[in-house]
Amino acid sequence: MTIQWLGHACFAITHRGYTVLIDPYNADYTNGYPKLRVKADKLLVSHEHFGHNYREGVQLSGRPESDCPFAVTALRVPHEFKLGNWRGFCDVHILEADGLKLVHMADLGTQLDGGQISRLFGADVCMICAGSATALPSQEAKRVTDEIMAKVIIPMHYRDGNRGGHRLEMVKDFTYHFESPAFIHEYDTDTFTVTPDMEPQVAVLKYLGPEAWGALAQEPERREKPSLLRRLLRGK
Repeated sequence: MTIQWLGHACFAITHRGYTVLIDPYNADYTNGYPKLRVKADKLLVSHEHFGHNYREGVQLSGRPESDCPFAVTALRVPHEFKLGNWRGFCDVHILEADGLKLVHMADLGTQLDGGQISRLFGADVCMICAGSATALPSQEAKRVTDEIMAKVIIPMHYRDGNRGGHRLEMVKDFTYHFESPAFIHEYDTDTFTVTPDMEPQVAVLKYLGPEAWGALAQEPERREKPSLLRRLLRGK
């Protein structure tokens, strides 16, 4: 099972040759990221904000739902501290397969209650916003990972150089709250392999852009060459 970070809060999760894509971003509203044009077998959208719902950028394979190796459930949470009265709500997506539980926390904006913690408890991987601003402050996001006892934490939705909104914090503002520097693993790849015996850690993935999307990338857009007659007419 692999998790590939495509930028912002967008991930491609692949298992048994089946890919689930979560929260595609619209590059027109997400600073510094290129246009998203990828392929997937299933698409999950946490909420209807431009950084998370760019369905036009995802080409679905049309494979039947029965092919999906994941049991997918959702947990509705407020986007902000006003309990959804300002920014609305998000769906935290829970993907389970072969004894592994992956959690995409969307733009969680409040602390979890006891029932929500129970649903997410023991997550093998937790993908969580590390940039504050439109979600929990980084220290509070770290607290969430403690409460659900996530084994591997993958930060997302933060400012990285010229990528990400200017109001977002940088990933170091999130990792600062973890006591042991040895717990922070910085990778030179955008992909993390999920196994039952993986080491507990904060896995900071490296954004590599479309060049690293490989089989996920859509075919380049083909521009039809104008016919000879059309070119002659244009020349008039």
